[in-house]
Order: sequence, then structure tokens, then C-alpha cells
Amino acid sequence: MAHVIPFAEVVRARRRARQQQEIAACLEIIEANLRLALHLFHYGPDEDRPVRARQVRQLAELLEYVAHGVGEPVNPCARGPLTR
Repeated sequence: MAHVIPFAEVVRARRRARQQQEIAACLEIIEANLRLALHLFHYGPDEDRPVRARQVRQLAELLEYVAHGVGEPVNPCARGPLTR
């Protein structure tokens, strides 16, 4: 016997899947920016450190905020150590 799925449920599932893909892409971009900011903080000029520290903090907070809604683990260095 066939199971009938309401159209609204299909649309909702597709929308949810698309949103999850967009959030995953957003997380990747934020993580990449955070890794770059950490690299620049560590290897950049000393006079730029206060600006980079604020940037790292803001990106970390943004990553936490976005990931919290998705339930993803937050680890900005998950893709490997920073290299010069």
C-alpha cells in the first residue's frame, strides 16, 4: 500500500535541507576566516595584535552563535594546525 506524503511536508523538508547546506557553507567560511585571523594574530606585526585579538573574539562568537543553532561542534582548528 502506498503512503501519501502531504505536499507541505515535502516543501518543508526541502527547505530545511537547503537551510542546512547554507548554514554548513557559512560555518566553513567563518572557520576559514577565524583560522586566518588566528594566523595573522600569531605571525603579524605586534602593533596589529589588539585589532586581531578583537577580530578573533568576534569571529569566535559568531561561529559559536551560528553553530549553536545547528548543533555542530565548534573547533576552529579542526582542519589542521596553522602553518606559516
